[in-house]
Amino acid sequence: MSATKAKDPRFPDFGYTVLPDARSTRVAGGRTIEELEPEYKIKGRTTFSSLFKYDPFDFWVGPFYVGFWGFVSVLGIIFGVFFYLYGTVLLGPYSYPQNFFAGRIDPPPIANGLALASPGAPGFIWQMTVLFATTAFFGWFMRQIDISMKLNMGYHIAVAYGVVFSAWCTLQIIRPIAMGQWHEGFVLGVLPHLDWISNFGYRFNNFFYNPFHAIGITGLFGSTWLLAAHGSLVLSAAQYRGSAGSEIEDLFFRDVQYYSVGEAGIHRLGFIFACGGVLSADLCILLSGWVVNDWVSFWNFWNTLPWWSGM
Repeated sequence: MSATKAKDPRFPDFGYTVLPDARSTRVAGGRTIEELEPEYKIKGRTTFSSLFKYDPFDFWVGPFYVGFWGFVSVLGIIFGVFFYLYGTVLLGPYSYPQNFFAGRIDPPPIANGLALASPGAPGFIWQMTVLFATTAFFGWFMRQIDISMKLNMGYHIAVAYGVVFSAWCTLQIIRPIAMGQWHEGFVLGVLPHLDWISNFGYRFNNFFYNPFHAIGITGLFGSTWLLAAHGSLVLSAAQYRGSAGSEIEDLFFRDVQYYSVGEAGIHRLGFIFACGGVLSADLCILLSGWVVNDWVSFWNFWNTLPWWSGM
């Protein structure tokens, strides 16, 4: 099928041709996924096989790579979901559908400190859920490293996921250990954990005075803005049919703001903003209660700086 020729010579044809078996072809050059995958489904090049010279789980299930860490992650998901649903839905105070949203799993009591709760004691289900959830998250993180190793690509995806994983570790492991009690971990449950977040901010007077909270929000909105700008540019440039290719994208931002960060640069900048925002949020949570008990009073030093003297 072919459309009418565009007047602008840079836009020779808006039409397209449907090739035989085009629907099963998703790779440049006309090769099907089935033809391409065997080149990358190669045994070895995993963290487990590097350490022990053999990985018993180095195989694929359909298009999904398993690997040792994928197996560990699946185990963590199964047991973590079991303890979570058991604690929130089955032991909840309401009907099962209500418990899915309102059920809660509380961390161990303050008196427990950093001790492990015994089975059946308050906090045991919370500790088991956190243990297996952490196992699942860590296994998924390592699985992404294995896949990157197999494909000879960078570790940026694993790093980005690891940064998000660090937020969970800060909330449920690092900060409670720093505070000396598992009770400081957040409550598990859809609605109860939202109440915990709200109450957590009020515990330290006014959370908006927390500078790392502000930096984290800046990273969140900044990365959203950067990648939205990039996405809109790609969609706009997709309408271009000339021979200049990706140069048209750089030219657009040179015309708009005299400077283009480049194709790789915009992704790198979004990556840095997003990861930096999460790492700042880690500090936002970690320092609250451990180092700073009142974020409003934290800024009292500002009025005592020497350059305000005599004003």
